[in-house]
Amino acid sequence: MGLYELLAMQLIFAVIMFFMPKNLKFLSPLHIAFNTINLVFIMCLVLQTAGGMKFSAFENILVLDALGAVFLTLVGITGFLANTYATTYLKWEYEAGHINIGKIKNYYALSYVFIFTMSLSCVCNNMAVLWAAVEATTLASAFLVAVSSDRKSTESGYKYIVLCSIGLAFALYATVLLYSSSYSVMSVSSDAMYFDTLIANAANLNPDVLKLVFIFALIGYGTKAGLVPTHTWLPDAHAQGPAPTSAMLSGILLKCAMLALIRFYAIAGQAIGFDFVENAMIVSGGLTLFVSAFFLIRQHDVKRMFAYHSIAHMGVIAFALGVGSILGVFAAIFHCMAHSFTKALAFCSTGNIARIYGTKDMHKMGGMMYIAPLTTVLFGISICSLVGVPGFAIFVSEFWTFKAAAATGQYLAIAVFFITLTIIFIADFSHFFMSSFGPVVGKVHYNKEMKLSENLPLIALATLIVAFGVYHFDWFMTLVDNAAMIVTGAQKGIL
Repeated sequence: MGLYELLAMQLIFAVIMFFMPKNLKFLSPLHIAFNTINLVFIMCLVLQTAGGMKFSAFENILVLDALGAVFLTLVGITGFLANTYATTYLKWEYEAGHINIGKIKNYYALSYVFIFTMSLSCVCNNMAVLWAAVEATTLASAFLVAVSSDRKSTESGYKYIVLCSIGLAFALYATVLLYSSSYSVMSVSSDAMYFDTLIANAANLNPDVLKLVFIFALIGYGTKAGLVPTHTWLPDAHAQGPAPTSAMLSGILLKCAMLALIRFYAIAGQAIGFDFVENAMIVSGGLTLFVSAFFLIRQHDVKRMFAYHSIAHMGVIAFALGVGSILGVFAAIFHCMAHSFTKALAFCSTGNIARIYGTKDMHKMGGMMYIAPLTTVLFGISICSLVGVPGFAIFVSEFWTFKAAAATGQYLAIAVFFITLTIIFIADFSHFFMSSFGPVVGKVHYNKEMKLSENLPLIALATLIVAFGVYHFDWFMTLVDNAAMIVTGAQKGIL
């Protein structure tokens, strides 16, 4: 089985779920079963890709290369754990009267449409299909944000659609402009739409046009990725959506937009030299880091705090791409994985926290360590990883970013990176200690720990964060190394 079967299966799961009876005891196990099948299928494709196999479909419109396989791994693993947690979270919301079974069923069905669009964006070799796939992720996920249909979530979903669609219009300009300038170079005009042939013929492309193409792509896909200054949709969408939706938005969706940007980064860099695209990315990444660090200091809503962290770490990825060299690109791609697992854990933790306190305001919390110690530990692991504590996954990629900057003599970049990360470190731990160890300020709605079975997806995410922080997984590192070689055009990786 290959790419066509994977995508068809995801859509079939969505249709089946739409027509299932409104019975929560039946829907939730079925949802977990479908997600398990999806995970197994994706990991089979990914592991075979790591072993050297190449999958394609529809005359190379769909291709799974090492770069796409890294991001498809996130769709499989993060999507599985976030959707497994969703069955618990939505059960709590149903018991509290915040949502009905019909909306839960729609949520489950739409989650497969969302997974389909993200999977499609990971395996697109055709840049027009990639643009359509990324645009489709907006439409699919907007309904997951506004699933409760209250005023704030509906407003956030509408803002999300409008701003991302406007931003992606620039990505469409980049797509059209790249095709119109490159089709005459190709022996077959349709090849001008394919990323692999564009990279192979990068030296023959017009360098002046490629500069404009990359700027349009940076604005367009940067909007969807949450890069400053087009980030304003992100805090509202992540803060108002259900916790598992926020986990998938931050953990997977932003990475799909970043994948699209990386593909344009690769083409432009290999066509005109990497200096131009690196300078653009380091400015974008540095600005994003500073703005997000400033807003993180002022945040007391736990979900908005994590939303600004999503912006900050998209800035880290952009910054690593700006630092450049194969090590910088390797760090950026690895950071996509580390951030995916970490933010999924962070947002799922907020689901537990909201159940305990009935609020997202950290000023109205306190004493969480004594009420729900396991939730506090899981919350703390996400914080430690987000601020780059050694032994956690994000530290690895941030260390490589520092190393890449030092190796290329970019000491000003090192200073900027260090200052912003220090601000984020101080802001995060002050919020964590206030909510976890300070006195109980507000009302406690659920004065005990969640069941172990309810915390299992969070425990799995925490385990992955620590495992990737201390252990070298050969199959994954091979994928990242091969992906970095695709992007940079290098003949030898860092492994």
